[in-house]
Amino acid sequence: AAIAARTQGHNDLTEVNMSCRYIPHRGAVDLGRAHLVLDGDDARPTSPAEAEYQDALARRLFAGSPATTRVLRLSHRRPSDETPEPSLQQCLRANKRKRPDVRRRHIPSSPTLILDGPGLRDNFYLNVVDWAATNIVAVGLEGVCYLYHPRAGLVQPVAQAAGGDEGGYVTSVGFRRDGVRLAVGSSGGKVELVDAQETTAHISSLGGGGEGRASSLSWGGPHELAAGFAGGAVAIFDVRRRGGAACTLPAHRGEVCGLRFAPDGVAQLASGSNDHTVRVCDVRSPRAARLELTAHSAAVKALDFCPWRRHCLATGGGTTDGSIRIWDTGAAAERELQSVATGSQVSGVRWSVARRELVTSHGFSSMNSTSNSVRLWRPNLLPVAQLTGHRGRVLHLAVSPDGGTALSAGSDETLRFWKISSIGGAGGEASPPLPA
Repeated sequence: AAIAARTQGHNDLTEVNMSCRYIPHRGAVDLGRAHLVLDGDDARPTSPAEAEYQDALARRLFAGSPATTRVLRLSHRRPSDETPEPSLQQCLRANKRKRPDVRRRHIPSSPTLILDGPGLRDNFYLNVVDWAATNIVAVGLEGVCYLYHPRAGLVQPVAQAAGGDEGGYVTSVGFRRDGVRLAVGSSGGKVELVDAQETTAHISSLGGGGEGRASSLSWGGPHELAAGFAGGAVAIFDVRRRGGAACTLPAHRGEVCGLRFAPDGVAQLASGSNDHTVRVCDVRSPRAARLELTAHSAAVKALDFCPWRRHCLATGGGTTDGSIRIWDTGAAAERELQSVATGSQVSGVRWSVARRELVTSHGFSSMNSTSNSVRLWRPNLLPVAQLTGHRGRVLHLAVSPDGGTALSAGSDETLRFWKISSIGGAGGEASPPLPA
């Protein structure tokens, strides 16, 4: 009757308080304190010191002891003269918003050293520059291979082109992984082995494994050397034997201008050719190619296996292609992980072990983009830096054993050393991983 009397005198029913339930005000609920109180029985302190620590933590996070303060309220809290302590949720949100203090990475835009290379042939299909694990650089200039010692600044002739006519020239060089042995290919199709420590010590000559010049070389182990030839053949030599090749892989339809063994533990050999394909062979059963990658539309000279991820191969195409592609060579069929169009000829690809980045060299441009450059990429092929200075296309690329310096050789007959990483430095953010 009382309620009826009140409702008769008011038209607005919102003023009638007919609720008899206990409904707390959601804006005043402290979920962090509630969680701590509910878990209190399951997280009893095991010592007086731990109990004191938990009590101090509760006072700091919840502005008082959770046992003596209210969790649920029927209305907003009254304003306090004191500055309120931040709640647990506010502390977590503030921590997420904070960015680490990371110093900006600086990559010098000018080379640290420039060397003249008279006689460096302007030929995209040759591979006449390599950097050994012992910090020695090999360069083929016309008919002679030279060794350069960066620390001492010393240059020594080590071998001459063999097996050709009087106009023979060096077409490829390749250090064994320990840097002690050096293989030198020539325009006559012969491969010479020399001791990189004793430059006067000639070891042996390997017979030709195919037709034409030996355009590319790669070491797979202490006694395993692969050579690619202009006729399309790929031969694998056992350097302990004299004579011809131990085995020959299925031939390409064009000159083999790129060759690379996978790191230890993966028995794969990748070969790139002027027939626009890349073949990946299992060296334990080399009678047939395991994979044939056909996405490129120009000659593939630039290729390299990733040193920290198994079955990961990076390749780069020539002028009319200009793309960089990353492949999963462990898949049963052709599987591309990542790709990017660079707009210029890709003459070299190398993984850097210092920062987990990709270093590439570039020549002719087909899209009015900057050519004749060295570029750095993250593993997901986002650009990091572009280094320019060559007055001609960059033909060859090598990276120092510590990954801190890149060496480019161009048709302007110069060799340029670029600082691409501060070894042991703290600059820059970590590179993102490759896609799965």
